[in-house]
Amino acid sequence: MTKPKILVTRKISDTAEQQLNDNFDVTLNLKDKAIPYENLAKTCNEYDGVIATSFDKFDKNFFNNMNGRLKIIASVAVGYDNIDIPAAKEKNIIITNAPNVLNDAVAEVTLLLMLGAARKALEGLSLVKSGKWKDAKVDFTNFMVGKPMTGKTLGIIGMGRIGRIVAERAKGFGMKIIYFNRKKVSAELELGAKYFDNINKMMPHCDYVSIHCPATPETKHILNKEAIQLLSQHAIVINTSRGATVDDNALIEALENNKIYAAGLDVFNNEPKLDERYLKLNNCFTLPHIGSANDETRAAMSMMAVNNIVAHFNKSAYLSRIV
Repeated sequence: MTKPKILVTRKISDTAEQQLNDNFDVTLNLKDKAIPYENLAKTCNEYDGVIATSFDKFDKNFFNNMNGRLKIIASVAVGYDNIDIPAAKEKNIIITNAPNVLNDAVAEVTLLLMLGAARKALEGLSLVKSGKWKDAKVDFTNFMVGKPMTGKTLGIIGMGRIGRIVAERAKGFGMKIIYFNRKKVSAELELGAKYFDNINKMMPHCDYVSIHCPATPETKHILNKEAIQLLSQHAIVINTSRGATVDDNALIEALENNKIYAAGLDVFNNEPKLDERYLKLNNCFTLPHIGSANDETRAAMSMMAVNNIVAHFNKSAYLSRIV
């Protein structure tokens, strides 16, 4: 019996690759070299299934060029804004993702960004690395003086699994938690956090605001100019969700003019080609989209994608399925 042909568009964990080799006719990407977009559809038409990453773009044009062979795309990511879901559904191509296994990892990076932005980590690192610390005037009241987290209020946009873990971890810093969500979560899940049914009503109460919602038409620029203007001058914005949830022009303007204190960002619009104005801001602590980047989490994400592929061809239940 001929084994299904599976394409892996980028390097995934060794264990996951071995499981694929044991069950399928697999083409791996051991050199981790991206497949150019212009070649992606032609290449995928030679396979029954694809394991992909958020760096691969599966738009309407891609699906319009499918010849009917490809049956499933298993994404090694939780977000799927790089995939045109209606177009996939129209072509009867199954889409799966890898949720939940990265929740703790993203929550950890959220706290890293909060601390980094609040305590001027970028400025401090630059000062030490440049060798200029020895020449700096150490002023007790001003030198590298940042903002505290203890006793401050964290506003969470999106009280899903990651948002709730961030809330729990932030309580360890003695923070008060408020949140905006599409609907109020149960008392058991909100654990004393105060619910706001309108994001703009919540903004004035936030010392920190952290975004934890997926990128959808409804959440695009959920943190827009109007919302940002309602934040206090000492507020700090954190984003580990998707770049599309933030209006770059509004956030950059607020940072440039010190209308808010700082931002900590792990995700951007058009990454890695982010708006270069962010790079000129000392009050913007940036990371290169590494929310899930620890060895255990990336291995678990790889295995979830592989197990979704196995489930599809064994006609068993998917671990996760978008469409």
